[in-house]
Amino acid sequence: MRTSIKEHKFIIIGSDHTNTLGQIRCLGEQGIRPIVVITEQHPYLITKSKYLGELHQVGSIAEAPRYVAERWGDEPVMPFLYTDRDDFMCAIDDCYDMLLGRFHFWNAGQKGRIRKLINKEEQMAVAKDCGLNVIPTERVRRGELPKALPYPIFTKATNSLNPYWKANAFVCHNEQELLEAYKHMGIDDVLLQKYIQRKDEAPIQGLSIDGGREVKLFARKTSHRFSPTGFGVYSSIERFDDADMERKVAAMVKAIGFTGIFEIEFIQDVSGVMYFLEINFRCTMSIHAYAEYGVNIPYLFAKATLDGHIPLEEIQYSSKPDYRMMIELEDLKESVVHGKTSLWKWLGDFRHADSYLIIDKHDMGPFWALLRRKIANAVRAAVGMRKQ
Repeated sequence: MRTSIKEHKFIIIGSDHTNTLGQIRCLGEQGIRPIVVITEQHPYLITKSKYLGELHQVGSIAEAPRYVAERWGDEPVMPFLYTDRDDFMCAIDDCYDMLLGRFHFWNAGQKGRIRKLINKEEQMAVAKDCGLNVIPTERVRRGELPKALPYPIFTKATNSLNPYWKANAFVCHNEQELLEAYKHMGIDDVLLQKYIQRKDEAPIQGLSIDGGREVKLFARKTSHRFSPTGFGVYSSIERFDDADMERKVAAMVKAIGFTGIFEIEFIQDVSGVMYFLEINFRCTMSIHAYAEYGVNIPYLFAKATLDGHIPLEEIQYSSKPDYRMMIELEDLKESVVHGKTSLWKWLGDFRHADSYLIIDKHDMGPFWALLRRKIANAVRAAVGMRKQ
């Protein structure tokens, strides 16, 4: 017998972070108050959202899906299980057999498949087979020089499970710079890639059901300002309408056998060519901005799972021709404090933005909590005390 969405429990294995907060808000705006399971012992952000249902705390990432299975694994109506980070997604993947048939959860059809595909080389191989442009890459041991790649070279970790993976990213213009970069890396296996002169990075939001039987790409971001780590802090959101790209991505997702929400990232060079970067098998921190734009993907996943098809008729894209999203505090720090943008220009951009990462006029508790914490940390730093 078919059930309605609100008969199901919604559980998020996540963290006290904007990725989890965005999912809480997406579901909350549909009248769903999710259960959240986290590892932090002193959360301050998500606990202030008016949409939070229950909060449960566990001792480790590996424990989280087991705790969920033990507590909600025998519900009369199968719960939905979401997450927010690669390490949590791998923990769920490790418990695939335990969760199968008891939860609707994101997976690639077998235990261990997601963990394997967190590796960037595995992703690039599938992407290339499906017709996507892949950046020329070599895998080396730290200290080794490239065999064929010309300089400049970009270095990166083989996967994002290392908590300091972003700290291993360097642009090296010659052999000396590469050898110096190796001294500052905390990894032994390194990917060397041809350096692409970036015009933009294009994260595209998608959804797959039934192992890739139906795949839809909804929207992408075009960045106007970047942070040093590479992601856009001030961006435009627009409807995705490249049928050829969607066909290739759908082939990749089907080859992987993935069911769930995903974000696929590309880098666009100065000539307009799009190169595959990676695919994230989860929600990202901008997920609520896309819901405000008109595509509530966490809700659509649940609806599609129950209906057997992605309900495109329920999407109502914003009619605004230039829909702006700002990661407000990060943009303020990187653009104004670091002197890249004037305060007056930034205030104008802030006032005209349509969506923000933390600020939400219907759910302001998390913003005030974050602001209080940042002010307290600034005061502590000024008097030499340890930050929280």
